[in-house]
Amino acid sequence: SICTAGLLLLKKEGRVWKTGPIKCVFVFMLMSGKPTMKGATAAAILIWCCVSVGESFAPRGIGANRHIRRAAASLNEAQETRPVVADEEGVSDTPEMVLPKRRWVCPEHSNVCDETGITLSRYMREMARANPELEQIESIFTALQTATKTISSLVRRSCLTGITGLEGNINVQGEEQKKLDVITNDVLKNALEWSGHLATLASEEEDAPVMIDNLGNRVYSGDVLIEQSGDYVAVFDPLDGSSNIDASIPTGTVFGIFQNNEECVIADDDPDQILDEDEQRCLQNTLQPGNNLVAAGYCLYSSSTILMLTIGNGVQGYTLDDTIGEYRLTHRDVMIPNRGKIYSFNEANRWDWDQPLQDYITDIQQGRGSLKARYSSRYIGSMVADVHRTLLYGGIFGYPADKKNQNGKLRLLYEAAPMSFLVEQAGGLALTGRTRIMDILPASVHQRVPCMLGSRDDVEEMRRYYENSEDPELLARCEARRSGQLETAA
Repeated sequence: SICTAGLLLLKKEGRVWKTGPIKCVFVFMLMSGKPTMKGATAAAILIWCCVSVGESFAPRGIGANRHIRRAAASLNEAQETRPVVADEEGVSDTPEMVLPKRRWVCPEHSNVCDETGITLSRYMREMARANPELEQIESIFTALQTATKTISSLVRRSCLTGITGLEGNINVQGEEQKKLDVITNDVLKNALEWSGHLATLASEEEDAPVMIDNLGNRVYSGDVLIEQSGDYVAVFDPLDGSSNIDASIPTGTVFGIFQNNEECVIADDDPDQILDEDEQRCLQNTLQPGNNLVAAGYCLYSSSTILMLTIGNGVQGYTLDDTIGEYRLTHRDVMIPNRGKIYSFNEANRWDWDQPLQDYITDIQQGRGSLKARYSSRYIGSMVADVHRTLLYGGIFGYPADKKNQNGKLRLLYEAAPMSFLVEQAGGLALTGRTRIMDILPASVHQRVPCMLGSRDDVEEMRRYYENSEDPELLARCEARRSGQLETAA
C-alpha cells in the first residue's frame, strides 16, 4: 500500500521527490516485487551514485517525460524567437529580422564585479578605448547620467517638495508648463553645457536660442544653445509626459545627439544681435534628419529609473542602482519582437484619424489582421512609458495625425527621431504612416510629425493600409511631408 501511494504521488508530481533518491526506493521495491532490506539498500546506493554524477533516476518519475517535452518545446520556441545579433554585414541569420549594421567595435567585458555588474560609466569608457572617436560622446553621456539621476530624484520627491502643478507659463508649443518642466529643462541644459563638446543644444521647452562662450557664459538667447568649440548637437525633451506628473504616472526624458555641421558659424560678439538671413539659414543647417543621429535614448522614471540608449551598436538598458548611485546593465542587446499583440493609441481621437489607420486598428481588434488574433489595447499617455513597454513586449505604438493636428503632436527633433533611431536599432520600424521618420529633414526646430513605431511586422502591416489608400488628399500630405514642404504637409 505504501509503495502504491508513493508511485501515484510520484506520477502526479512528475519528478523525484524533494527529499532525494531515498524515497525512490519505494518504486524500486514495487518494481522488483521483493521489498527486502538488502534490495532497498542496494537501490539506494545505486540511485545515490546516479544523482551524484548528475544523472536523474530513470525515468525520473512516471510524469518526467511530460516535463522533458515541455522543456524541449520551450527551448525550441526560445531558439525560434530569440533575437539574433547582426553579423559583420549587418544582416541577421534569420530572413525576417534585418538589423542595422553596427558602427563600432564592441569590447568584451571581463573581470566584472559581482556587486556592481557592468555600469554605464564602464561601458562608455571601454567603448571609447576601443573606438577613440567616441571620447567626446563618453563625456556627453557622463553629463546625461548626472542630469537624469538628478531628475529621477526630483520626480520621486516632487509631491513632498511642492514642485508639482503648473508654473504659469506657456511654452513655444502653446502648452502650459509644469514646474518640473522648467526645472528639468534647466538641469539638462546646465549639465550638457559644461560637457565641453556641444556646439548646439535644442530643447522642446526653449523658444529662443542661447549662445555661450567657451567658458560656458551665455551671451545670446534663441531657439538653440550654441557653443563654437563643440563638435556635437544635442536635442532633448526634458520631461515627457509631465502632464501626468501630479498623478505619479511614469514620465521620462528623451534625447538625441547629432554630429555638428562644421560649416555653421554664428558670431557671438554682440549679445543683443538679431540673426540676419544668412545666420538664420546657418541655423537651419543644424537641423538634420534622424539618419544623422550618432546616439539617442530615453530615461524612464517609474518603479525603477531605466536608461535605454544606442550609439549605433544595438540597444542597451541600464537601471539606476540607488545603493551605489550608478546605472547598471540590466537589458543587454535589447531586441523588439518581430510582432506583438498590443497596440497603444489614444482611441479618443480614433474617428479623426486617417481612414487607413482606422481600418488597420479595427482589423487587429477583431482578429482580421495578418496574425489572425485579437490585439489588446494598452495606453499610458506618456510616450517614454508606452514605447518602453512596446520595446520589451512588441506591438505598435502610435501618436498619429488627426483632423485637429494634421501633423501629429510629437516633435520630430526631440521625440520622434531619437525614438525612431532607438527602435530601429532594436530591429523595429518607425513611420509617419507611409514615410520612414528617420528620412525626414526637419523644416523647423519644433516641427511635428505623426509617429507609429514598434515591431517591424506590425508597422509594415500598418503601412500596407496606407499604401493601398487612393485618397488624393492623404497622398498629397504624405508626399509633402516626405519632401519637406511643411506648409502643406500634414
